[in-house]
Amino acid sequence: MGHTQNILADKISKEMGLSKQTGRKFLQKVLKTVSDDIVYTGHMELNGIGTFSITERSSQTINHPETGQPIIVPPKKILTFRSSSLIRRRLNPPKPKKTKKKK
Repeated sequence: MGHTQNILADKISKEMGLSKQTGRKFLQKVLKTVSDDIVYTGHMELNGIGTFSITERSSQTINHPETGQPIIVPPKKILTFRSSSLIRRRLNPPKPKKTKKKK
């Protein structure tokens, strides 16, 4: 199960010997700084975690599911994430190679 900001803030507080309120403020400041950087630069790389980047979707024409009428979906920006190779290796550790038995 994932962690909420409060759980992460509590973990930070315990690790750093801070009060819970200070830990929450610290985490909120870090998350705000990361999100501001993504919004203003369009890119954020966190070593060992991955890379966040903004891509643009072009406008699309789709059909309304009930009426079948065409609907134009305007272009929009979306946030994408590409995990680092370190995280991918931790999620999918290499399987040990089978060795041949000698007779």
